Amino acid sequence: MDVYWYWPFVRNEELGVGHEFVKRGHSIHLHTIAGRLDRPEVESALEIVATVPGVKNRSEGTTRWLTSRAATYPLRAMHRRQAIGTRAFDLAHIIYLNYFTDAFTLKTLSRRQPLVSTVHDVVPHQSRLPSSVQRVLLSRQYEGAGTIVVHHASVGRRLVAEFSVNPDRIHYVPWPVPGLRKPVRAAGSGEGPATVLMFGTLRRNKGVHLLLEAMNHLRGEPIRLIIAGRGFADIERDVRLAAAQDTRIEAEIGFISEARKAELYEQSDVVVLPYTQFSSQSAVLHDAYCFQRPVVVTNVGALGESVDADKSGVVIAANNSVILAETLSKLLSDPCAQRTYAAAAAALADERSPQRVAQTLEMLYRTVLGSA
Repeated sequence: MDVYWYWPFVRNEELGVGHEFVKRGHSIHLHTIAGRLDRPEVESALEIVATVPGVKNRSEGTTRWLTSRAATYPLRAMHRRQAIGTRAFDLAHIIYLNYFTDAFTLKTLSRRQPLVSTVHDVVPHQSRLPSSVQRVLLSRQYEGAGTIVVHHASVGRRLVAEFSVNPDRIHYVPWPVPGLRKPVRAAGSGEGPATVLMFGTLRRNKGVHLLLEAMNHLRGEPIRLIIAGRGFADIERDVRLAAAQDTRIEAEIGFISEARKAELYEQSDVVVLPYTQFSSQSAVLHDAYCFQRPVVVTNVGALGESVDADKSGVVIAANNSVILAETLSKLLSDPCAQRTYAAAAAALADERSPQRVAQTLEMLYRTVLGSA
């Protein structure tokens, strides 16, 4: 089976499924943005073509930002179309959708060959268009998306309820945990100060300011908070300012390498995802499982439902910094609960290993090809 993967924002640690799929006797042509993989020479089992255009300006709202995106989105679609035309792939899997272009391009792609699309976010984290226009574009995108992969049942339910997607088109494939890592320091070990980690892209829906408010409620408690990642400039600024004013807070703003990410998770006792709104699943949750770290999440998107079912942490209401502070204080002072949640995370990491997910994905591809 020769498969085309369009995955602009792939991370090194997410390629385990691809490697396992190739081991099963197949090939993958991975199309991504130049520079996304910081050690591409290791990924030699996959055919990696890093020619997807990236957005050069990150200053949101500026004229250059708007111009850059207006030029980049159509270019990405063009590069993808050209790549698919280079040879007769058995199947194309679009792992990143963009309704600005995919509302108009997916139907054409699906007529050329079998098409699978992964839906991470039913609606964007941040709307950039009037809701009525966005809805029309998303409806057209999902109509042309072929067979749809979701990583959680709640995402599928929303596609059916909000966009009338035929449930027969929707298939659940677990989000792979990128290889179980045996931690050097177990969560709740009591070594050093109790440490909370918030990791990932610093978007406005991530609840960064809520977490900083929670630290104010916990003033005087010996809790260490690490906020690591990059994102919107104003959020980066506010995190740096909070770290300058409170010695318990550490700001690590910028690109975080895979090796450094591992160090940060090793240092943590609890991983927090205090999202204020969300319509998807989270890679950070599965990174926490990889490192056997208990989580505190808000009940938005698939987060609350996942953690309740997984028994891997505590679920709280969104947008309440007092409850967040109380929950963190209680969990960090309960090593037994931390170890219980960490054990559940380890079991889930094995259950959703790259090997098992690759097998599930192979079965889905065979089903798609058999019905094409």
